Amino acid sequence: MLSKSPIPSTCDVPSSTNDVFNIFSPRHTLVRKQAEENYLDTANKKRKKYDEHLNNLAEQFKLRDCVSIPIHSVDRTNTDAKLLPCLIIAKEKKGDDVGFRLACQFGEIQNWYTIESLVDLRSSCPSQLKSIDINNLDGITFIEACKLFVRGAVNGATCDCKGQCDTKHCTCKKKDVFCSTKCHSKRGNCKNMK
Repeated sequence: MLSKSPIPSTCDVPSSTNDVFNIFSPRHTLVRKQAEENYLDTANKKRKKYDEHLNNLAEQFKLRDCVSIPIHSVDRTNTDAKLLPCLIIAKEKKGDDVGFRLACQFGEIQNWYTIESLVDLRSSCPSQLKSIDINNLDGITFIEACKLFVRGAVNGATCDCKGQCDTKHCTCKKKDVFCSTKCHSKRGNCKNMK
């Protein structure tokens, strides 16, 4: 004959998984707490070391040093340059971070950049960038500067024509430049290509 085991009442059943561990292993809570403290201590030490590294790196850059900003893949093709060369024209400490104002050969870029987004180009700065007069530059957005740099400084225009780009309604045709791969790249019947 089978013996009937008593069914536990709802008072006897633990309400969460932590209660299960506490019932069966009271030392487990101490181990978990110590592991959590060790993990947070290690993470804080690494973060502090990383912040010190960034501050040391930011102090190395001076005004008119050559740096570059990575160009996102949507603003270029696979064969275009991946970095936009720039000069540092202003450096300002904002809280714990150091902000940099940059200028490229097409104008002064409107955004401020932190050290994480810059690539050092001091050893290989283009000569045309070194010779620009930063006092006479107009403001330009980063995307416009990327378009001008990638397209060889012809112009920053792209078109999205539905036709064959053979009339002056096409912005590229109007400016007497060829359409590029950034213009309606999925269509193949463009008459304004090289």
